[in-house]
Amino acid sequence: MSLGRTHIGMHASLTRAGRACARTLRCTLRIASLSGVLAACASAPATQPGAATPQTTAASTAIEVPLEPARALAKRRVVARGLLNPRGMQVVSGALLVAEAGTGDPATAASGKLLKLTDVNGDGDYLDDGEKKVLLDGQPSKNIFEVVRRDEVFGMAGMDHGIDSAGQPFEMVSLAFFGGPSTLFAIHGERVEPWGRTHGNINDITFDPKRNKWFGASSTTDEVVELLPGNGSARVLKLPTLASGQDAVPGYLRHDPVTNDLLVSLFSGSPEGEEGGDGTELVPRAASVVRVSPDSKTAAPFITGLTVPTDLEVDAGGAIYVLEFCDAFLDPVGTREAMAKPGHGGFKRYSGRLLRIDRVTGQTTILAEQLDAPTNMIAAPGGFLIAQGMGTPGRMIPTPNGEAPLDGFIELVTYP
Repeated sequence: MSLGRTHIGMHASLTRAGRACARTLRCTLRIASLSGVLAACASAPATQPGAATPQTTAASTAIEVPLEPARALAKRRVVARGLLNPRGMQVVSGALLVAEAGTGDPATAASGKLLKLTDVNGDGDYLDDGEKKVLLDGQPSKNIFEVVRRDEVFGMAGMDHGIDSAGQPFEMVSLAFFGGPSTLFAIHGERVEPWGRTHGNINDITFDPKRNKWFGASSTTDEVVELLPGNGSARVLKLPTLASGQDAVPGYLRHDPVTNDLLVSLFSGSPEGEEGGDGTELVPRAASVVRVSPDSKTAAPFITGLTVPTDLEVDAGGAIYVLEFCDAFLDPVGTREAMAKPGHGGFKRYSGRLLRIDRVTGQTTILAEQLDAPTNMIAAPGGFLIAQGMGTPGRMIPTPNGEAPLDGFIELVTYP
């Protein structure tokens, strides 16, 4: 996820509401089943020459997240651990697909994978022997700490569920890199094959069932793009600089079944840009979620007052769920020697949270806090699966219980 530009080169997605949702895709709440009933449905930019740069429109109905939202903290349970930078996820036929961005270490530069996790013994997690299968491995993985001075790993990224030209359901996952290019893989059962390739960092993807199109967030070019089979993409719009001077950096996006717009999270980072400052600059509450219309090629503010937002989802009632990655940048690292020392490594560890925002009343509620660098989420019955632990695996970091090795894990956050 890149905070660089400041983009979070991290990655994301949500399951559908029952098997029927797997066919209509990213409609309302993409609900899957976890535990013994983990059986539900699943969910660059080489811009075209001469593409126009549309203007952002003003919005009179933007919701501002308050400084102190209400808290209704949910129960949480780790369902998978020991993962190498987990990113996008989908639940398909009772199994959980997980994209691993890898270690980011040059010594293991081809450590990215696509995993299939199966709850063989029906205990509600994927922590047991024989519950992990590799569908795709040997994918490139890179840490860009030398550019952004933060422990940031790029590789396998966002995932979603869509419909192919023959009307058959399938999953798609992005392999994204800071600056691009990106490769898109189609997943048909356990068969994985290239679907397309495009310039730019396609950190996240979403299928739009209304338009029967795929869209992506290109964080290194500040664009939302339509993804085209084979090669290339078409610009939907280029997002302007934020009010505090940061690049807009679209990190994650989701089709909104209520408005048929695309909801796009804009990451908040340094006004100095990726290569400026010391890596700790952060403008709190300067980021947002915007509504993007692929038809009019315009964007309008939707949710403001966010800090470092990553993935987002929409439930059956239209409520918005937003992950915030962290609330500060601490202990920047510019060399591998510095990164080997205990510390935050650029991102304040265990300072992320999950927000629920009612689009009608604007009420904001904190459902989970002290999340460790959460990047992606999907819906599960009664809650969300959240991928956490972005950074160099095994590096010693501060945790609520003292220093511990950095670990990639997935946590189920249930509704209160």
